[in-house]
Amino acid sequence: MSTQRLGGCVIVRLAGEFADADVLPLQRALCDLVASDDVVIDLSRTGPSAATVVGALTAAHDEAVRHRMSLHVTGAAGALRRLLNRSQLEARLTYHEHLADAVESALAARDARTHGT
Repeated sequence: MSTQRLGGCVIVRLAGEFADADVLPLQRALCDLVASDDVVIDLSRTGPSAATVVGALTAAHDEAVRHRMSLHVTGAAGALRRLLNRSQLEARLTYHEHLADAVESALAARDARTHGT
C-alpha cells in the first residue's frame, strides 16, 4: 500500500496479492485514513486474490460515512470487479472507472463539505 496526498485528498494505491492475514492491518490503515481525509483507493495494481480486500473496503466505507468523509474506489478488474458487483458493495461505494474521475469526485466532496454546499 502506498499513499499520496493530492490537493486535500489521499490516494491509496494497493498492489499485489493480499492474504487473509493482510486484511486486518489494511482495514485499520484505511479506516484511519478515512476518519480524517477524503480517500481514493486505486485497485488497478492488485492481483487476482485481491478479493480479500472486500472486507477492508466495507469497513473503510462504513468509517468514512461515520466521519462524513468520502471514499472513492477505482481500478477493480476481473474477479475483484465481479465480486464487488455480486456483493453489492460496488453500489454502496463511490466507484469510478478512471482514477482521474475518482480524484476529481473526492476533491468535489471535500469542497462541498468545506463550503457547506
